[in-house]
Amino acid sequence: MNDISISTKVVRNTIFNALGRGWGILVALFLTPYIIGHIGVDKFGIWAIVGVLTGYFGLLDFGIGTSFVKYISEFYARKDYAKINQLVNTGFTFYGILAIVIIGLGFLLIDPILHLFNIQAGLYSEARFVFLMGIMIFGVSNSLSPLTAIQTGLQRMDVSNKVNIAISFPQIAGIVFFLESGYGLSGLIINNAIIMVISSAINIIIAFRILPELRFTPSLSTGEMFKRLFKFGYNLQLAKIFSIITLTIDKLLITYFLSIGLVTFYQLGSSIVERTKGILLLPVPALFPAFSEIDAKGEREKLIEAYSRITKYLSLIAIPIYTFVIVSAPQLMLVWMGPGYEKSARIIQILSIGHLLAILGAGVGNAVLQGIARPDIEMKAGILNVVVNLPLSIFCILKFGFIGVAFSTMFSWSITATFFFIRLHQILKIPIITFIKATFMKTILLCLFIGIITLKLTTISQSFLLDFNRTISLIILIIQLSLFITLYLIGLYFTKPLAKIDIDILQTRLPFMKWLIKFLNY
Repeated sequence: MNDISISTKVVRNTIFNALGRGWGILVALFLTPYIIGHIGVDKFGIWAIVGVLTGYFGLLDFGIGTSFVKYISEFYARKDYAKINQLVNTGFTFYGILAIVIIGLGFLLIDPILHLFNIQAGLYSEARFVFLMGIMIFGVSNSLSPLTAIQTGLQRMDVSNKVNIAISFPQIAGIVFFLESGYGLSGLIINNAIIMVISSAINIIIAFRILPELRFTPSLSTGEMFKRLFKFGYNLQLAKIFSIITLTIDKLLITYFLSIGLVTFYQLGSSIVERTKGILLLPVPALFPAFSEIDAKGEREKLIEAYSRITKYLSLIAIPIYTFVIVSAPQLMLVWMGPGYEKSARIIQILSIGHLLAILGAGVGNAVLQGIARPDIEMKAGILNVVVNLPLSIFCILKFGFIGVAFSTMFSWSITATFFFIRLHQILKIPIITFIKATFMKTILLCLFIGIITLKLTTISQSFLLDFNRTISLIILIIQLSLFITLYLIGLYFTKPLAKIDIDILQTRLPFMKWLIKFLNY
């Protein structure tokens, strides 16, 4: 398998990831206001908290799940199908036992956990049912994750995204049916259970079709394979634990110290930021198995070159997008949800800064370190994140209230990204200052200048308006976007951040970019 085939797979998988993620975001944009309109702010807050709590139960897998893609990709590159079968069956056996443990713990701990939060008495029984169903769904789907990981390990994101898009249609239909029938939160979780069964059956069939050598025989499980998975995964698991704590502690603290209704406002704002980050990091799932393949061949210099180049490309997209999101947050929320969600707009603006720094500092770097089997750096960064974020969040929420939590999260993400970035470059032996100048310094300065201009012109134009509604906000948003894109393209025309090799790569791998290259006069 040559380098061209690897890069072709990365581009192909990124495109399919973009299609799948884009469709998922589009569905969420339309469904979120619809769901809140039917169940209300408090119940949507419960829905968000249940997602957080069930996610915590997933931390009991000791990092085994994070190892699947790494080793499936590695074994497949060597055509070692016996090892793949050992891995899949070992993973299934382990997760089957873990599912029993998780479901049992869910039933034992449900009441003590829910009593920690400010859930109204009239909503308690429904919250309890949703939580227990969520735990069971999570346990069963987790058991089948070794089979679904085959699609990613074989770098077949085209298949996985087609399945996700296809399954979204019955999911949407189920949501509408259950909510219109008056089943509320209970109906939403029942719908999730139905969709889990359907998608699991489809993914199992696909696993055997794209890998005919696959054998599903639990007796193939081995202790040696478990140790191998655990050795690689436990560092990543620790990093995952700390990352989930950082991403979810805000909602738990808001629920505990303030009210569960405020969780909805935080969830709406943070979801915009997180979905933006998810779109921008679409290449990363495709990069991880590709980097593992390159590292298996001992081609470290090509790995470093790919890291530097992809980070430059990512910065040219991420920095302007996040700058625009920060500037236009009030209009985005008003167009999406209507009036009354100003709190969510502030959350967007604050969290966007931290997430942008995380993308620049660790976005591609995560895939690099996982590809070269150095997950310990990600784990240490996760510890630092929790050490900074948890006490700071408690202090800020007590001192500044709702908005203080977002500031503490932004600050902790910034500190963690800086630490990760420094350690990554020490390992790869890349000069930091030189790297920053070559990849994203000019873009940051350019977008900062454009953002200030756009914000100033928006403020001036709004001073002449007496009333705001969704239509007016949509018009302002379109004008903002048009102005921002125009100024950014003009800035690229004069700064010319791409080298000749970058142009050749873009023209070869992304032919639809030729119009932009021609416009920029390369």
